[in-house]
Amino acid sequence: MSRPEGTALRPRLERALAAWLPWQRWFGGKGRPVAGVEVEQLVELVDQRASGGPLGLLAVVAVRFADGGDAERYQVPIGVRTALPDRLAPAVLAGFDGCVVYDATGDAELNAVLLRLIGQRAGRGGVGFTPEPSFAGASKRGLVGRPIGAEQSNTSIVYGDRYILKLYRRVAAGLNPDLEAHRALRRARSRHIAPLLGSIEGEVGGEPATFGMLQAFAANAAEGWAMAMTSVRDLFADTDADPDAAGADFAAEARRLGGAVAAVHADLARELGTGTADPRSVADDMLAHLEPALVAVPGLAPYADRLRAAFAGVGALRERVPVQRVHGDLHLGQVLRTPATWLLIDFEGEPAAPIAERTEPRSPLRDVAGVLRSLDYAAQHQLRLFHPTPELRRRARRWTAHNREAFTAGYAEAAGVDPAGRLLTAFELEKAVYEAVYETRNRPDWVDIPLRAVRRLLGEEDLDDR
Repeated sequence: MSRPEGTALRPRLERALAAWLPWQRWFGGKGRPVAGVEVEQLVELVDQRASGGPLGLLAVVAVRFADGGDAERYQVPIGVRTALPDRLAPAVLAGFDGCVVYDATGDAELNAVLLRLIGQRAGRGGVGFTPEPSFAGASKRGLVGRPIGAEQSNTSIVYGDRYILKLYRRVAAGLNPDLEAHRALRRARSRHIAPLLGSIEGEVGGEPATFGMLQAFAANAAEGWAMAMTSVRDLFADTDADPDAAGADFAAEARRLGGAVAAVHADLARELGTGTADPRSVADDMLAHLEPALVAVPGLAPYADRLRAAFAGVGALRERVPVQRVHGDLHLGQVLRTPATWLLIDFEGEPAAPIAERTEPRSPLRDVAGVLRSLDYAAQHQLRLFHPTPELRRRARRWTAHNREAFTAGYAEAAGVDPAGRLLTAFELEKAVYEAVYETRNRPDWVDIPLRAVRRLLGEEDLDDR
């Protein structure tokens, strides 16, 4: 077989990737015909072929589209073997010269190499593997890495119950906001993140870029979304219980979560700075997002004038709006409850957006609004699994209101300021409008959830609730 660094492999690999990439869940260009793929970097990480093992490579590829839009860059760890174990068959990219080329994220041997390289502070072809002090020098032999299958944007590999390595599939020039935020929160000694242990960094397009981040694995942790769904389910099953007396009442945890979010905001503010924004610019941004949403979602038309008024009202606020680095995409699926505390995860933001946009200072109330909308979604999602009688709808509303109050009370207690007010309502409305667009495009039969929220936030009674 030709050496991977040679000219023979690249054209065949590029053709294989052009056919394979659009089918991956983390590929952001779905729906756009691929015009071609260029392998910009092909770095050899390890060569174990002499002992019957794999060749491990790290590829950075640029994907060009037929519509002429901007190219997208992706990271693809690649393995090469003469004989492929059956368990790796779904990861095959191509076969030529008597070898099989495959996505290596499911290969335990090559995953072990990544962990080992970080512990050794190794460098491979311009890619640096950097440990934090507590991890430096560690070989970590014997730990088997397995990928988590539920992720949409990245691929994370868990090593036993000790470490988790997140590989950022979509790579862009600049320090990834997830790694930057975790470094800042590590300096602040935050209790509300999983400890940062290392990183994988290199270059794309001649600029620094982040390829991966290693953290301690939060063993015995429960996702906030699953906990909330369980609470709603138990409330629906026990029709005699009030939300604050149900068997799996979530309110105490919602209050603790509010305090954790406020603490993270305070730490980010200390480490990465704060500022203020003109309320008129905040209002203009909301209004700019509203107009295309009104075109995309016919169900928003009856509320168009009131939505415009709510967003324009932000511009009339007398005081400037405090802004800082925030999570940016906070919801119940981005928080974990460990036996000790709540953890916030995935500070990456929207991978398709430029890094400069993802790191732009924003109001912390955007994160608060994200959790409040997620609480509503938990209740409405569970409602769909039951027969949505008027009584269950009433109980869903009570659960949501009960836990909204608990979360905002916990946030206010830790932050020293009550988040409730016109600005928070506007951010919730903005989020609900965004959800309405998403549901219209992806799950049209779910669009009633954000539309109900719009009605409630505008002070209108829901017809089904009368």
